[in-house]
Amino acid sequence: MKIKNYSAYIFSILLLLTSSCNQDDVNNPTLSDTDLTVYFWGEGDNITGIAWEGYDVLIGETLDLSLQVSPSEDTTVQWVDDETGEVLSNDLNYTYAPTEEESKRVNFIATRPSGYEKTVVFNFRGNLDGYTSRINEWQSILIPQGTQTGKFTVEFDMIPSKDIMDGVVGILDGIATTYSDNSCIVRLNPSGKIDAYDDTGYAADNELEYHAGLTYHVKMDVDAVTMTYDIYANKQGGDVVLIGENYKFRRKITHQDYWSMVAGNFNLDDPGTHRVLNMEITTLTQNQAPVFLPVDNVVLAEGAVLDVEIEAVDPLGGNITMEANNLPQFANFVDNGFGSGVITFDPYTNCGGCDLGIYDITIVATNGVESSDLTFTIEIVDPNAAFDVSADAADATIWSGGSVDATWTQLFGGHVATGVGGDDQVVSVMPFALPEIPEGKRVKSAVLKVNVINNNSWVPVEFDVYAIAPRSTSEVLSTDYFAGDYDTDATAAGIQKGFIKNGDALGEFVMDDPSGLTLATFINDQYENGASAGEFMFLRIGANRNDMPLWAHLQFDSSESAATAPILTVTLEDE
Repeated sequence: MKIKNYSAYIFSILLLLTSSCNQDDVNNPTLSDTDLTVYFWGEGDNITGIAWEGYDVLIGETLDLSLQVSPSEDTTVQWVDDETGEVLSNDLNYTYAPTEEESKRVNFIATRPSGYEKTVVFNFRGNLDGYTSRINEWQSILIPQGTQTGKFTVEFDMIPSKDIMDGVVGILDGIATTYSDNSCIVRLNPSGKIDAYDDTGYAADNELEYHAGLTYHVKMDVDAVTMTYDIYANKQGGDVVLIGENYKFRRKITHQDYWSMVAGNFNLDDPGTHRVLNMEITTLTQNQAPVFLPVDNVVLAEGAVLDVEIEAVDPLGGNITMEANNLPQFANFVDNGFGSGVITFDPYTNCGGCDLGIYDITIVATNGVESSDLTFTIEIVDPNAAFDVSADAADATIWSGGSVDATWTQLFGGHVATGVGGDDQVVSVMPFALPEIPEGKRVKSAVLKVNVINNNSWVPVEFDVYAIAPRSTSEVLSTDYFAGDYDTDATAAGIQKGFIKNGDALGEFVMDDPSGLTLATFINDQYENGASAGEFMFLRIGANRNDMPLWAHLQFDSSESAATAPILTVTLEDE
């Protein structure tokens, strides 16, 4: 009786299990032919995109691919050469083994009994070595030596397929999708020469032409901390040419992880590609501390307000915090996060010059591992304080016959017997750039100073100062010449009569105060009439007579004389 009961129990369990299996079959519907899918063996991702992007395989090496299909029962497969139609394989496995440089397309076709097909297109490229660029399709290759954060060298060979093409090789911090992603770029320029990117555009310090089928070796010495690089290139067996020195990164980033390449077709009817091979990177140093973008020293007038942007970059892309140390009372720093901050300078007005002086500014950036300092100075100046404007290097001596000489290291007035204009009367003309005048200010005084080194004459003569209206360039013109009675030149304004007289002692001559006010009025009138900072006004020193057949020789230092060059001292005042 016990045996029978036990057997009945086992039978019930088996019946229950059978019923459960049948129920599972009901809940898992059979896949239809249109559900046909192709996968890599052992992986679940769909492979269509990967297959189309393709594979680069070196000649003499092999690539083995293993696929799976679902549903697999009764599904037949073929690997078919797209160009010839030849069936290369009838199973899920295929080996690509190039024997020559080529591009080959192979279609993997899976077919169901109903005739429904699923096709996956594989692109294969057989290369001698390295990579072949693609038209308007970026390729990015991870730097095998790891992230570069300090100094390192980049070397590679490139072979253009055309004499005129547009191909680049870059170094950057991630996957390239456009040119501006790259920090360092070397280009096969559509002009037929090799150039590189410097800060805001392509440039080349020296020319190197390229030609189809020839190999060109490129070396870049890169400094990720300063975000600069030097570029050298040479044709195989040829002399090394310096393409660029101390070029600035395009993308300002302090860690580099990838190579990139692409070929363009802009304005090219027959674009070419280039092969890039023998790619090597040698790490020289590594940096872990944050890197600041440089900030220039600042000069700010008391009462003005200035915002200075501060930016630091972490070599490994980490988070950065910043703080300012020992700021002056008129400064405030705000850390905006992500390595960005702003320091605002707002020196007080009407406090008796309480903020005047030079201040050291220090900003500290920390990434949790290391810190870096940025130091610069700000000088707070009296907005009405005098400042000097130097004569431009285009200052010149003019002969009455129209000859102009801007090359002498001295300027002349009176009558000379030598020079490009021969034995003739002369005047000197000095260009001065109009200064930037802050809003609400005007010129109070403008005083000329020159250093006389020769003053001899056989006839009585005085040398007067005139001002000539501004022009866009500093070039002295023959029409700037005039000699004669004071303030009788209709094309210029008389500033000081008898600035220098025959027989005066040698040395420094400074315009008198009334004349400084007269020149200030002239300058203010020029601004009111539309002149702007950066244009050039001209001061002329010439004789008060035009009948000097005999020696009358005034000679003073020109702009080339450095410390003793002509100077215009300008003082401002409130309008």
